[in-house]
Amino acid sequence: MTSARYTMTADPDVKSVLDRFLPAVSAEIDALQLPKLRAVVLGGGYGRGEGGVRHTPEGGRLYNDLDFFVFTENADAAEGARINRELKNISERGESRLGIAVDFGPAKNISALKSVSHTLMYQELLRGWLPVWGQADLSAWIEPLDAAAIPYSEAVRLLLNRGMGLLFAGEYLKNGRNDPDFIVRNMNKAYLGGGDALLIASGKYCWRGPERVDACRELVRTQKLSDEFSAQYEKAFRWKLEPEVKLPDDPAAAWRRCRKFYLDSAALCTGQEPGAAAADVIAGLRRRAAGERSLKNGLRWLIRGHALRSPLAAFDPPVVTVLEMVCSLLSGHDGYAPTAAN
Repeated sequence: MTSARYTMTADPDVKSVLDRFLPAVSAEIDALQLPKLRAVVLGGGYGRGEGGVRHTPEGGRLYNDLDFFVFTENADAAEGARINRELKNISERGESRLGIAVDFGPAKNISALKSVSHTLMYQELLRGWLPVWGQADLSAWIEPLDAAAIPYSEAVRLLLNRGMGLLFAGEYLKNGRNDPDFIVRNMNKAYLGGGDALLIASGKYCWRGPERVDACRELVRTQKLSDEFSAQYEKAFRWKLEPEVKLPDDPAAAWRRCRKFYLDSAALCTGQEPGAAAADVIAGLRRRAAGERSLKNGLRWLIRGHALRSPLAAFDPPVVTVLEMVCSLLSGHDGYAPTAAN
C-alpha cells in the first residue's frame, strides 16, 4: 500500500497514523482468509483526501470516522454475516487504538452494486477512495453519473439525515447535555447538508468540496440569495477540514441561525422562497418527489403502520414522509435552549 494524502490540511501526525494503521488493517483482514471477500477500500473524507484534522497542543489528531467499504463476490447471507462479524472485531480494536469510529460497511456483493450505484454515497466513493485489501475495480463495478444527474431523492435523503442531527443537537442544548462535539458537529453538518442538497436539487453539485463552495457562491448570485448563505456554507466546510470542538458564545442563537439556514435550504430545494411556511415546503416536496410515489409505498405503510394514510401522502416514499415530520418539528420551535437562556 502506498502512502497517500488523507486531508486537505497537510498534517504529518495524521498522515503518519493512517500510513501505519491501514496496512495493519490489511494484514488483519488477510489473516482471516475469507474466501468470498473481494476487496476493502477506504472511502469517506479521508479516502477522498478531505478528512478533518483536529489541532491539539500534542499535534494533529484524526476527527472524522474511518469509512471502509466491503465488497464480496457471490457471498450468500451466511457468508456475508460472517464477514461482517470478523470485520466488526477489527473495527472495535481500531476504535480503541485511534479514538475515533472505525466503520466497516455491510458486505455487499459486486453484482448488487447496480441497485445503489445512483446514490450519492457510492458516486462519491467512485471519485475518491484508497485501496486497503484485495483488488478493487470500482470504475468497473459502479456506473459513473455526472454530478448534475444525481437524483433528487438524494437531496431529500441528505436533508433528512442532517435535519435529524440538527434536531438532536437542539435536544442536547435544551436538556443541558454537556457534549459540545456532538452539538457543534451536527450544526455544521446541517449547514453542509442543506447547501449540498440545494446544489443537488439545482443540478449544480460538484465532487470536490472546494468546488462546491464555489458552486454555492455562484448559486447565491444567480438566485439573488443573501451572501450570508454562501458564507455560512463555506464556514462549515472550513470547520469540517479543521474542526474545533467548542460551543459558540450563544449556543441557542447559533442553533437558531443554523435552523433557519436548514429550513431555507429545504424551501429552496422544493421550489419555495426562503422563509416559506412549513406547509408550503411540504407541498413543494411532494410535487418534486411525485415521480417516486408508488403503490409499494402505500402497502408498506399499511403493513407496518396497520392503518391507511391520507390520500395525499399514502404513496409517498418513507424518506419524504419522515422529512416532512422533521421540517414540521423544526418549524414549530423558536430554537432549543435552556429555559434560563430564553
